[in-house]
Amino acid sequence: MIIRGMNLPLIIACATIVLALIVFPLIVSYKAEKKSGSNSDKSDTTKTEWDKIKEYGKQINKKTRDNK
Repeated sequence: MIIRGMNLPLIIACATIVLALIVFPLIVSYKAEKKSGSNSDKSDTTKTEWDKIKEYGKQINKKTRDNK
């Protein structure tokens, strides 16, 4: 239902702005992730955050198993 008094160009402009607000951050994050992915391939010695989390989880599990 179209609200009375709203012109079609106004509705299209609002929809375009909303779409841009959704798509723009996705494009920016995709480019940043792609850039960081190429950098991590160059240096294998640096760990990603997920690798650090995984290693910390393994340490916690090892401590828990040793205490039993």
